[in-house]
Amino acid sequence: MSRRSSWIFALIGAFACSEVCNAADITRTPSAGGLDIIQLRGVMNSGDEDVFRKIAAESQKALIALDSQGGSVKTGIEIGKAIRLRGFATVVASNALCASACALTWLAGSPRFLEPSSKLGFHAAFRLVDGKASESGVGNALVGAYLNQMGLSENAVVYVTSAPPEGIEWLTAAKAKETGIDFEMPRSDAPSSPPGAVELPNDPLAAVVGFYGALAVADGETAAAFVIPDKRGKGPFSEANIHAFYSAMARPLTVTSTTRLSTSDVRVGYEYKTNAGRNCQGRADVQTVYQFGRTLISHIKALDGC
Repeated sequence: MSRRSSWIFALIGAFACSEVCNAADITRTPSAGGLDIIQLRGVMNSGDEDVFRKIAAESQKALIALDSQGGSVKTGIEIGKAIRLRGFATVVASNALCASACALTWLAGSPRFLEPSSKLGFHAAFRLVDGKASESGVGNALVGAYLNQMGLSENAVVYVTSAPPEGIEWLTAAKAKETGIDFEMPRSDAPSSPPGAVELPNDPLAAVVGFYGALAVADGETAAAFVIPDKRGKGPFSEANIHAFYSAMARPLTVTSTTRLSTSDVRVGYEYKTNAGRNCQGRADVQTVYQFGRTLISHIKALDGC
């Protein structure tokens, strides 16, 4: 079975994006017995649902292999609806990560598979609805409606919509049993077993560019997907805070420089002007870690007060 082993971050101009540059990598691989493997890797962004529907339309029977740190919850829900409509199964294969929006997509599978070495986690109800900041109650209602469509129990709906506003609630076998989120483990001898996670190169520069590209368009969900799961939703890594601050710009954030400081750290220069007239020409040192087969941001230290 063929594997695509790279995730390409587009770099536009001087690392400034007029739109979010990263999209999920969605591929279809036919396999024996008429079962297709449709793999979805990387950050989920608006428009990925349309790509997924086109690819899924070519399959009569498919297993959706997920390896995504999250992204747009609306996109994750729309892909989930398409999966349920087609009656496809979902899986998080060995050593793969499926968090936030991806976890909602996984719930649509019929059946659902989860490897013991994989990580699947829920984040608080999304904060943005059609690009606008939303109160958590509205977010919970939208996610709750989706979960009801998936036929999940009341306990499962409460569990998912009550996920912490910061960090990730990792699903365990015990918690799955308690809440009624049933899943199976893939058979190791199955002829169509899905591939495990593909480890991406450790690339701090690409992670920083992706994160700041999302800030430039005030996309808090995508920006958070570049952050280690345990710090999502906190302070400057809050999706709502990111959207509120970076959407109030007379001149959007632009990255002016990036310098690799070490194997894990990057210094980034940027500038912006707020609607209140404040000009910023700042720098920050960004620390990254290599987790779940990808580079994620763990800490940011602003150097110039903005």
